[in-house]
Amino acid sequence: MARRSSYAGILQPRQLGAGSPEVSVLVLYDVENDRIRDKLADLCMNYGLVRIQFSAFLGKINRNRRQELSLRIRDLIGNQSARVRVIPIVEDAFKDMWILDQYRVDADKADERTEKAVPQNRLVLKIIPSEDR
Repeated sequence: MARRSSYAGILQPRQLGAGSPEVSVLVLYDVENDRIRDKLADLCMNYGLVRIQFSAFLGKINRNRRQELSLRIRDLIGNQSARVRVIPIVEDAFKDMWILDQYRVDADKADERTEKAVPQNRLVLKIIPSEDR
């Protein structure tokens, strides 16, 4: 009987030096278990990815590190219920990207505020124009 590949559903390994240069990677996840979710976030940060939302990380890693990250995520999740996406993004997609961040200006001092205080909101919209225009 044929042996099942441990790389099923994941990038196949390449020889040393055959990996592509760093590309942007988006990691999205929905994990029910709190402990696994926290470890998954730590794992993404250990790979140099930056948290852009509660369950989303963005950063640049090469193909081999992306494969390694995918395997470590698979091992971390085990048989628990989870949905994880590791999505490489081409650099051209960032040229027309819009970023909308709305947050409280003093989020770090939220504990110091009284219940009567009205939160101050600030809206930040970054439009990254295309170089073609």
